[in-house]
Amino acid sequence: MNIFIAGGGRVGFQLARLLTIDNHDVTVIESDQNQVDHIDYSLDVSTVCGRSQDVLLLQQLGVSEADLFIATTGADEINLIAATTAKGLGAKTVVARVENRMYNESDILYETIMGIDFIISPQALTAHETVNYIQNPGMIGTESFGHGRVQMLQIQVTKAPHSPDESLKDIPLPEGVLIGVLSRDGKASIPYGGSQIQTNDTVMLLGEKEGIKNAKHLFQGVEVRNQNVVIMGGSRTGLNLAQFLEKDDHNVTLIEWNMPRCNELASELRKTKVVCRDATSRMSLEQENVDNTDIFVAATHDDERNIMASVLAKEVGAKRTVAIVHQPDFAPLVRKLGIDHAVTPRSCIANRVLKLTSQAHSQSLAMLEDGQIEVLEFKLKDEHPLLDTPITEIKFPKRSLVGTILRNDKVIIPSGNDTFQPGDTVIVIVNEKSIDAIRKLFQL
Repeated sequence: MNIFIAGGGRVGFQLARLLTIDNHDVTVIESDQNQVDHIDYSLDVSTVCGRSQDVLLLQQLGVSEADLFIATTGADEINLIAATTAKGLGAKTVVARVENRMYNESDILYETIMGIDFIISPQALTAHETVNYIQNPGMIGTESFGHGRVQMLQIQVTKAPHSPDESLKDIPLPEGVLIGVLSRDGKASIPYGGSQIQTNDTVMLLGEKEGIKNAKHLFQGVEVRNQNVVIMGGSRTGLNLAQFLEKDDHNVTLIEWNMPRCNELASELRKTKVVCRDATSRMSLEQENVDNTDIFVAATHDDERNIMASVLAKEVGAKRTVAIVHQPDFAPLVRKLGIDHAVTPRSCIANRVLKLTSQAHSQSLAMLEDGQIEVLEFKLKDEHPLLDTPITEIKFPKRSLVGTILRNDKVIIPSGNDTFQPGDTVIVIVNEKSIDAIRKLFQL
């Protein structure tokens, strides 16, 4: 795809990095020359130094031929103008990143009047992913493929599924389910029969919905409901999170140190207890009974404060802790420090945008661990060279795995003797280093 990204800051840089991994043609428009130089040095993308809302510049760059235009600068108004201008010039799909609630609450009007296809909010996406984790303990993420017949589920391992002398091949997985990815300390890999799964690992299960449901208990202990939630930080993310949780009848306490902001939060929240104090203080956490809370979420704009407070809350006695981290490189560190889960806003945005990127015969279904592993879908037509050849005889690149074959309404976890048939939809799990080789193998 021909993709333009307006804004080369933290979000734009991350999007450009992931989209180039997925083999798209990416052009980044950034007004800061120093940032342009940094992108040029770090990524294999085209860069332009200029204002992304400049209609003449967009016209000269050929935005009219863009398959996707993403406006992700730090200014909402610039993003809205740039996206509208790109749409007016002829870009097929345009996306605008906005942070102001005024724009989020009126997104349908802005999409209708200004012609913007999608308005996305980093805070709302981050809050939604955090709520998903709170309401589904141990579940990191879920996706459905093949018109809902195939499910991918990422879960955190809270109970090792085997004894120390056993390995993956000894796990009695339900029929129609496989373990496609194993993540440990932020490093993702495609496991093999001899791999061992440990507590606090993250595993990705792939297969039929019913089988996935039955497999969860192998990796998790007794499932508990996170009823009592403490949020540190009255940021937009913290506010959105509290509002989501209020609707589901959780007992929510929001701790914010700034008094004027506390007053604003108290006026917007109906059931949440708003407390004005410093949540990085052990005394404050103890006085707010964090030792009895089911889950503690650190949601300020400061990664270091979020990490520090989460570690302290865990030490005080919180059963689970979640840290919002804006720097993806901090995510592995978070887990090593004993924090249960990290949510990265940039990854939330990237995953949403990746769903919009597709090619004629394949679709990037998901990226895991910031692009280390990708899940691809291929539709095989008549006379494809891979048809009728046993899988064991096909030279797949290293670090790749055929996860499932969807044949009509049947989900198949293939063995080495299985063959591809015309009309099959094949879901492949692949390391970022082997993506090009997989695409070439499937002749895309």
